[in-house]
Amino acid sequence: ATHAGPVRNPYDPALIPGGSSGGTAAAIAARIVPAGLGTDTGGSTRIPAALTGTAGFRPSVGNGGAERRYDDAYGVVPISHTRDTVGPMARSAADIALLDGVITGAGPLPAVALNGLRIGLPAPLWAGLERQVEDVARAALKKLEAAGVVFVPVAMSELADLNGMVGGPIAIHEARVDLQAWLAANQAPVQTVAEIAARIASPDVRAIYDEVLAGTLDPHYEAALNHWRPLLQAYIAATFADERLDALLFPTTRLAAVQIDEINGSSTVSIDGAPPIDTMEAFLRNTDPASTCGIPGLSLPAGISAQGLPVGLEIDGPLGSDRRLLAIGVAIEQLLGEIPPPVL
Repeated sequence: ATHAGPVRNPYDPALIPGGSSGGTAAAIAARIVPAGLGTDTGGSTRIPAALTGTAGFRPSVGNGGAERRYDDAYGVVPISHTRDTVGPMARSAADIALLDGVITGAGPLPAVALNGLRIGLPAPLWAGLERQVEDVARAALKKLEAAGVVFVPVAMSELADLNGMVGGPIAIHEARVDLQAWLAANQAPVQTVAEIAARIASPDVRAIYDEVLAGTLDPHYEAALNHWRPLLQAYIAATFADERLDALLFPTTRLAAVQIDEINGSSTVSIDGAPPIDTMEAFLRNTDPASTCGIPGLSLPAGISAQGLPVGLEIDGPLGSDRRLLAIGVAIEQLLGEIPPPVL
């Protein structure tokens, strides 16, 4: 925003569209294009989808080998090879399924009926929501329950702590190492991460790269990657298996779109008058676990709040369940219906 001006939310130009793939989401929401590709390291296809009333998909990544759904290693400037992936964005899950089929060569979606689906509701991802987000999300749950979906409350009390041990150390360490390797391999005119960091216009992003260059989390990287991440992956896989869940469901973001700060960038945000919290952490909280452990996640429009803003619901599935997860998403959106388009 500092360099080229902010991307604006089509539902209210004074508000953010989310990021980092907010430009793609805004173009889709404004009906400029029907679909596009974003990139997702911590939530960057799903967060803007939620804030703009569109759909965003993060495919399976797993440990980056055969489990990685999209072979996109050479087409995107990296942040973190462990967490990065390209992801389709569109007006609907049905369109995302079409894009995913083109990318992977996958056949038709499997048949899925809502009646009898077992869907987990992770308690930590339903806590501390903005009221307008919770109202829309709870209304969607009632419609799904009436259609026969079986909701299973899951405590997942260790989710936040486990994810916290993994996400930061991996993303911050790999943001330097991976980018430096990419610059060298591609004979870029800028050859060091420090040179790039010095040219970053956004104060928020520049502050992150100050931490990247300082290497403060480097000592924790090996443990995060080889100890804590496998524990998190096993913890989430066990939740799916033990509770016989088809998916986890929760609001994609804790809050709806907030005001654009065109001067300084908004580093903190208040949810319903509560003490300010870090803006990036607020928006990333619910999307980050899927990114950290490499499972697929899909954000769908849940409805429009009383304040006139889109609210997203995310469904996460077990590793490798991408086509079934998309089929569940299509069934959910057919029940919930389309949200009104923005008035441009």
